[in-house]
Amino acid sequence: MSNSTHGIIPLSDRPNPGQYTPRQRLLRILHGQPVDRLPIVPTGLSPFTWHQEYPAYHPILDVAARHCEFLAGFPVPGAGLGLSDPGVLDARTEKEEKGDRKTRRTTVSTPRGELTEVRVHDRSVGSWATSKFMVENEDDLAKMESLPFKPFRPELDGLVEFNARVGQAGLPYFNGIHNALHAAVGSMDETFRILFCHAEKDRLRKMVERQQERLWGFVSHLMDRIDALKAQPAPPGAPPLTPVFRFYAIEPFVEPIQPPSFVDEFIVPYDREIVKLIHDRGGRVVMHCHGRLRAQIARMLEIGIDGTDCTESPPANDVALDEMVRQADGRMFIWGYIQYEDLAHQSGEQIEAQVRRAIEVGGTSGRYVLGQAASPWSAELVGDTQANFIRMIEAGVQYGGH
Repeated sequence: MSNSTHGIIPLSDRPNPGQYTPRQRLLRILHGQPVDRLPIVPTGLSPFTWHQEYPAYHPILDVAARHCEFLAGFPVPGAGLGLSDPGVLDARTEKEEKGDRKTRRTTVSTPRGELTEVRVHDRSVGSWATSKFMVENEDDLAKMESLPFKPFRPELDGLVEFNARVGQAGLPYFNGIHNALHAAVGSMDETFRILFCHAEKDRLRKMVERQQERLWGFVSHLMDRIDALKAQPAPPGAPPLTPVFRFYAIEPFVEPIQPPSFVDEFIVPYDREIVKLIHDRGGRVVMHCHGRLRAQIARMLEIGIDGTDCTESPPANDVALDEMVRQADGRMFIWGYIQYEDLAHQSGEQIEAQVRRAIEVGGTSGRYVLGQAASPWSAELVGDTQANFIRMIEAGVQYGGH
């Protein structure tokens, strides 16, 4: 691991710190309160995450340290299949490396036979992709349904130290919480999942309700564990621990994959319960969602989330920023809107114009949060991505009341 500290500077070294610290500014927008200037939050990028290890990101992090707020990803230890403790599963993983590609093949033995998942990772990309899902047909689903279950109760090791490292530069962003529908069908091949969701509504409802009960227990445990950590002596100077969850929910089910009525039936009532649980325990929730949001903003409001990240612009989205901000009505923020691929392929002047227009529409009080509409995953940055990432931040400073 690198010992570099790009993107980490004392708040006193910021050229214009403003009325609030970055952490205070984020807390205010998460509670629907106005702020003193445009929040600039690089989506999925922070000096506290893996980007610190790759030189291509260092100039971006150095600029971000002077002007940005950070929602710094903290990975929630992953539950096993169906939110089960991985320890009760009979699973084995085989790894292979050929050239720049890593392959990870996981085989799970069930009472009805074996399930297999294959994941691949290329050196130039920071994330893994699934090339074969475990559930591709009804036989696989029967195997999945036969698995044993034991509630998963992680300890959240390292959270206190991570919160202290982030300090006033931002907030820990709990990454990895999926809703009950995701837990029910997330291991399905996409074609099988779409067909199953259309044709097997009664079975799907029973699966979602079972996963909702498990998810409620899992999230309740996380909040209990966070409360226990809060009660312990904190490192000197560390701010209070405030959990902010990145919630994976609506994205795979937006139009044209499923109609809005499907979201009303299988997402809204269940997710509303989980978000209320988190709110009642002192946490906040931001929903991750690419794609078409014209029909979903109202549903997100009904669920009760505090913001949405990776919000795209047309044509990837079917609604423009002005309409999203109008629909949100100050009850949640819209974060993103600068397409990530534009950072690679457009000119600096075009990126600056995009940022200026977004700020003119979204304002600077916290209803809109400037950021790119996708997390950066590649180890190297193609085209003009690095320069335009910096241009995006600097344009936010120029036009955002900094």
